[in-house]
Amino acid sequence: MDLEKLQVLMEVIKYAKSAPFYRDRLPDHIHSYDDFTAIPLTLKEDLQNHSPYGFVAAEKEELFQYHESSGTTGQPISAWFSEKDLDDITTSINECGVHFSKQDKVLVRFPYALSTISHFLHQAAQKNLACVIPADSRTTVTPMPKVIELMRKLGVTVLACNPLQAIMLAEVAEIEGFHPIDDFPSLRAICTAGEPMTRFKRNLLQEIWGVPVYDNYGMTEVGTVMVECKFKQHHPFNVAFHIEILRDDLQTEALPGEAGNLVLTTLQKRATVMIRYLTGDRARVLNTKCPCSKEPNIEILGRKSNLIQLGSIDFDQMEIEEMISYLPCRRFWAVGTFKDSLTFFVEKESESDQLPPGIVEEWQRRYGVKIKIHLVEKGTLYDRNERQSFGVKAKPRYLLSEEEIGKLLIKIY
Repeated sequence: MDLEKLQVLMEVIKYAKSAPFYRDRLPDHIHSYDDFTAIPLTLKEDLQNHSPYGFVAAEKEELFQYHESSGTTGQPISAWFSEKDLDDITTSINECGVHFSKQDKVLVRFPYALSTISHFLHQAAQKNLACVIPADSRTTVTPMPKVIELMRKLGVTVLACNPLQAIMLAEVAEIEGFHPIDDFPSLRAICTAGEPMTRFKRNLLQEIWGVPVYDNYGMTEVGTVMVECKFKQHHPFNVAFHIEILRDDLQTEALPGEAGNLVLTTLQKRATVMIRYLTGDRARVLNTKCPCSKEPNIEILGRKSNLIQLGSIDFDQMEIEEMISYLPCRRFWAVGTFKDSLTFFVEKESESDQLPPGIVEEWQRRYGVKIKIHLVEKGTLYDRNERQSFGVKAKPRYLLSEEEIGKLLIKIY
């Protein structure tokens, strides 16, 4: 690490001690990078146990905007932002390869309320003079048929939503008698966030809609951490964050190309400060150079908690979606372990959909585990009967418990 970066870390450590959680947890001084990596990791449980004010380092009169995680997996996490924080974040978002402009009409289909990405992307688009259409995904005021209507009559140029919503919107468009590629001529791009964007999911979305897809990666705790350039590579905001990728011992740095645990440290004087925060996401630094010249290139591989462990094999979301990519139907799926088998449920997209010959046997040889794939009727995983509510609760969830798989097998057979 160069001396300039070390100096920045020294300054942020000094600043972070203003936050109640870090007051007695951090050293008064660090003199080397080894001193920095000796600081204990900050865990999600720490954020839950010390919200709402435990990680606030700014003066209270500087607090300008508040956000909170959904709390679906435990106590919610609080995040505060100053006016400068918001300006920095939205300026950084505009480094994304989509390049919002005053010619754009951007339909924001992320949840609003206490989430971050909807508000940040909304403000980023308007900072570049784009027109924003707020179409919250968690309200029945803008059900999917209404979104399709808005996209067509307003000439929406950029759709901003999580990848699952983009797939569901295409499904509703088709139900309404439209073809996503041909009947939305103004649409030029899709901006995604909220779940890992693998190259296989990107290929599917681009195949469905016929436009490029650009991803934003971040979290409630810190906002947007990295965006994709025009070459669709994730580049972190190096001025705002120091990134570590650690092996599972949570001490050793992963080598380039090696999957590990993503750890973040905020480098700016944010209202909410994070020092060595273990995000729960798995990532790796790619060895390839990006044509845009920004470094590093980081690939997000999914949540550590969503790793599927079977025997000695770990399946992350990237590997699962690679397997799905070989099937004739790829839009709606779920997976889990059941009776020592990796078990897939994939909704058919047409009655003629069949498994490619020998694919299960090939995967079983490759991975050394039992694999079962159930091609199920459309609507088995996501009910389309009531289009007013279709997608309202569509928070991405692809991993099924053994109990859920058992119930689903009874339902379909």
